[in-house]
Amino acid sequence: MIKFLKTKEKTKGFTLVEILIATGIFAMVMITLSQVYISIIKTERIAYALLNAENNIRNNLEIIGRSVRMGKNFELTNDDIGSKLCFDYRLDNEDQRWCYQYYKDSKKLFQIIIKSEKESEKESETLEMLDPSLSLENFHFYQIKSTNSQVSFIITLKVTTKVKNQKFSFHLQTAITPRFFEIET
Repeated sequence: MIKFLKTKEKTKGFTLVEILIATGIFAMVMITLSQVYISIIKTERIAYALLNAENNIRNNLEIIGRSVRMGKNFELTNDDIGSKLCFDYRLDNEDQRWCYQYYKDSKKLFQIIIKSEKESEKESETLEMLDPSLSLENFHFYQIKSTNSQVSFIITLKVTTKVKNQKFSFHLQTAITPRFFEIET
């Protein structure tokens, strides 16, 4: 009888235990990385929401600043209702009366454009300035008159917004000097 010699061949591969350990380590690493990724995505969304809010506020301040720079004959009112700045503005060869009115009770800022002062043809347009997701907590116009009779205005505001159940505040201030120089005689 012929004896067959069995030679033990070394098989190349992983054992079941090695595969299970490697799969477990891989799963733990992937879970950790996915949690980090999800956290980064949430933070990025909050950052974009805050950036959009700040851009909305700054754009509206720029709109107010540009119109005030081109205005003349200013009337400023600060009372229990809110803060109001009205002035004459010339647009497309047409004289208009522009007002920016902040109401404390509703916490809203409006741009009011009165296209004709005549009672018979009085026409006005009212626009809400800020995005509805923003709450204007405080808004104030201050008038500064220098020694050379040049009028300047300072606008201060506090705006809050809520993003992902977190409240964020913006405190902004800007100074505006009209280009129309009034000389008192």
